[in-house]
Amino acid sequence: MSNLRAYVLNSKVQGESFSEEVDGKVARDTSVFTCEGQRFILQTKPEQLAEILVENVGPQQVTATMEAIERICWLLAFATQSQVACYGHDYPDGSPHKVRNSIHRPGQNAHPVIDPADSVAMRKFVDETYPQYKALESARSLKVVIDYMLQAARPGLPMECKLVFLSVLLENLKHTYGTQLQYAVKGGKFVDPVTKARLGFQDMMNLMFSAVGMTPGLQPLVDLRNEVLHTGVASLTHAQQKLQYDAATDLIREYLLRLLGFKGNFIVSPTGGSVKTI
Repeated sequence: MSNLRAYVLNSKVQGESFSEEVDGKVARDTSVFTCEGQRFILQTKPEQLAEILVENVGPQQVTATMEAIERICWLLAFATQSQVACYGHDYPDGSPHKVRNSIHRPGQNAHPVIDPADSVAMRKFVDETYPQYKALESARSLKVVIDYMLQAARPGLPMECKLVFLSVLLENLKHTYGTQLQYAVKGGKFVDPVTKARLGFQDMMNLMFSAVGMTPGLQPLVDLRNEVLHTGVASLTHAQQKLQYDAATDLIREYLLRLLGFKGNFIVSPTGGSVKTI
């Protein structure tokens, strides 16, 4: 069996261990993730690039290994709030058989969920959440959710646009939650399986959050969502909108972490207190 080497961009992860000495220099640039019985050795490179080495990969394992690398990249994208992506691989490593993809993923400096400098926390996050991410990736459209989070965090967007991205994200989470539970749909709304009453947006949000042990106050967010989606602008000041945006992103972060089975500390907005623990 041969080694496989994948190439990653927009990685902000700092290493947990030191690489081998080169020209008299060493760097703390290596992290090892363990997923599905394989070791994924990530080595950070300059300019937010990285390489992932997977040893002893048989030809029949290449597709599954690359799918696992893609999942790790999505988890790192969520954790660092950066457009992490794999843009190619070599298999066997060092051979002329190279695959490269054209990917445009601009870098961005958004508030991370897990501190990229805390390499131990980052490794534990990936190792801990990978199984549940894989199980829910399709059913809960997790790649879409993470991408919309990153789109909302892009610099230069009007606050209303950021709020629209988060509103669509929440709509998607609500829809996949109801679909996964096989709720019937009537008149464009999910139906309570017991009372047969139609469930509105806020009703479904309450059910969805309570399923992971959260009971947030949603009314201010729902009111702002309705205003922005129905009028295109918000009557709140920019500062007030920013507070609602921070509250929404903090809510989504915690929901996804709980959904993925995460236990530990994570970063929220300064408005939310900077750090929370699950």
